[in-house]
Amino acid sequence: MPNAAQALLAAEHARRIAPLLARLQQGATLFYARKYDAAAATFRSVFQEAQDPSLADVAGRAWGDLGACQYLQYQYQAALQSFLKAQQLSEAGDPAKVVDWELNIASLYSQMGEFAAATKWLEDAMKRQAGLKRAEHWSELQMQMATLRAHQGRMAEATKLYEHALDRAYSQGNWELYALGWEHMGVSRLVRGELAQAERPLLEAYYARKLHHLPLQSSYRNLGRLRLEQGDITAASALLDLAVVLTAQPEGALPSWDIYHSRALVRLAQGRLPEALDDLRIAVRLGRAWRWATPADDASRVGTEGMLEKVHATLVEAGNRLYQENGDRDLVRETFTANEENRAASLRSLLRDPQQIEPDLPPAYWEAMQRLQRAEVAALRGGDSEGIEAARAAVVRLDAATGNAIRPLPTDLVDAIRNALDPNTTLFSFHEGDSISWVWAVNREGIEVYPLPPRQVIESQSRSVLAALRQGDGDRASLSATLFQTLFGPVAARFRQADRWLLALDETLFDLPVPALIETLSAQPTYVTENHTIEVVPSAAYWLEAEKRSEPRFAPVLVGVGDAIYNRADRRAAGVPDGGRDAVPLPRLVASGTEIDASARAWDGPAVLLRGADASREKLLEQLNRRPAVVHLATHYLQSAAQPAYALIALSLSRSGQTQLLTPFEISHWRIATGVVVLSGCHSAAGAELPGTGVMGLTRAWLAAGARSVVGTLWNTPDDDGTLFAALYRNLRGSSPMDPAGALRRAQIEMIHSGGPRARPEFWGAYFAVGDQGKAVLP
Repeated sequence: MPNAAQALLAAEHARRIAPLLARLQQGATLFYARKYDAAAATFRSVFQEAQDPSLADVAGRAWGDLGACQYLQYQYQAALQSFLKAQQLSEAGDPAKVVDWELNIASLYSQMGEFAAATKWLEDAMKRQAGLKRAEHWSELQMQMATLRAHQGRMAEATKLYEHALDRAYSQGNWELYALGWEHMGVSRLVRGELAQAERPLLEAYYARKLHHLPLQSSYRNLGRLRLEQGDITAASALLDLAVVLTAQPEGALPSWDIYHSRALVRLAQGRLPEALDDLRIAVRLGRAWRWATPADDASRVGTEGMLEKVHATLVEAGNRLYQENGDRDLVRETFTANEENRAASLRSLLRDPQQIEPDLPPAYWEAMQRLQRAEVAALRGGDSEGIEAARAAVVRLDAATGNAIRPLPTDLVDAIRNALDPNTTLFSFHEGDSISWVWAVNREGIEVYPLPPRQVIESQSRSVLAALRQGDGDRASLSATLFQTLFGPVAARFRQADRWLLALDETLFDLPVPALIETLSAQPTYVTENHTIEVVPSAAYWLEAEKRSEPRFAPVLVGVGDAIYNRADRRAAGVPDGGRDAVPLPRLVASGTEIDASARAWDGPAVLLRGADASREKLLEQLNRRPAVVHLATHYLQSAAQPAYALIALSLSRSGQTQLLTPFEISHWRIATGVVVLSGCHSAAGAELPGTGVMGLTRAWLAAGARSVVGTLWNTPDDDGTLFAALYRNLRGSSPMDPAGALRRAQIEMIHSGGPRARPEFWGAYFAVGDQGKAVLP
């Protein structure tokens, strides 16, 4: 029996908690009435008063309920922070509520397209729920996991989970969850193009919502998209008109930009271009606010780029088609801005000035990175990528609090770019579409847009040229000249005659060696690189913001990494233990040592060469802290087992025998300053060639870390004696400020004029330069 003092304490606690619980209930009533602002204010007042540790469970509920309000108002970053606080406060005294918060976090990440993090949070919630041995939440947990499994293509597993969740929801009379389950099942089929299988579940969701007086907005939207895909334009139009009418009322977690985008697709199909464009302008504005509200981790922002890309692509199509009809030149500026706003937006948020001081990341972050590296190694050995996804999700969790704000574009992006371009430079921005593609050309004098063939045609021609170049086929000249005409032939000469071309590329064009295309086909063909310096830029907006950064000064040092120890058969590995499953045996790259030696000689300045055991993460980071002008990585480049694949840099075996891998996730969080990073090495060590997008992912990571530019290669072209790199560094050392793209061009021209095997484009054509060129200054 409790003593009198304990009874008094309990009574006092009950007295204090009762009014707070009553106000939580008031807030819940407002929430279910969809009065989210009033509900949020109520929940804030509760957690402000529940500061005593004995009231932690009440404060946790208030934070979590506030997060739910923020979530349904599309304030995702704020909602994530609220859910995390709720989880922390509820951990000790209310484990059932922790499941609630983890479930909501999983839903939030899934909404952002960050499915690895969503899966990890959901798995944690399911384990916790199983430990509670209670039936609540199982329907929601199974339903969310079903949706994630469907996204992963595991449809049999997803279907079974949906069926279990629907049975539970029906037996519990939870009609909102019941409708949601059918809806998710139908959408998972719809996005796979399985229209017949999508019909019944989407109709079941509609009937459940209608019968039980639940919001119909999402049903109208999904049925409208289904009818559009089925070719019933009239029904699609009517349904999506109804969905748009309901957007004034926040009736669920479906972003309203998606509804306007869906109706715009119908209006495009009807040929109602001005009305489609009106809807798309609204969708872009709503999508912009949605992007700014996403969690601050890089992975979520990349996910939003992928989701919003469809909206921007549709606006480009509608606006440019209308321009072709009415000649309104304001449309050219509008579609260019739409194309560039979404491109590399996540990278722009990471762009920072070298003088900027940022807080160090917590030790837990780097521990998570180590787990990711071990998962990468295990996947490379066995091909299982599930461990990668779990480890990556852990990184995303810790990353969420470290992101920088996304900066809005200038009010008039076109004029800002025109003013920043010099008279000898043209920016080409590409967009590939299913029915038609486009290229915008911008110089100091103006802007124009030109139609190009559909994506499939460009992709087919690009594949043929790439294969011919890499294999040295005799037909490569005509194929290359044809592709050049496809991409640049429609462009007016006033744009093409510029000495320097900035290229903002799209999709399959990342794989394309533009400098090696033939501009003039004759007995002695002229390559693009002979007439133009080619710079790839992540986006026009990225280039513009990079141009505004202060001119950095770097130490005139070249850091070379090569001839690492990749296996225990290497005589230099004496005493290194067997790394077991944490090691991926790779062949030695003897020529890479010659390459960095030749590079250092051509640099004709201070150089630090890391080879053997010194080709390690620790030694490399030590040298990066010196702000070197050049970092040359002559290593193995592996293709990750994750999907989509990205590139990994393999360094020497560690003292414990483990393969040291640098992932894009780790590199992007380094805080360095360097002029140019050169990625040179063997791409075929893991069996498969890296796609251009995988290589670009690695260049993106170095730019995010603080490199001003990156020189990479699209295929394996071993330069056994470092001839091309010697020419690159000789020209780079002689330019002030350093101009990596210009130095690369001059090196390629030297190879063309050298005669012999090195004159062929399969040797020199793979190299490209990305980033902010011509700004690095040497003392």
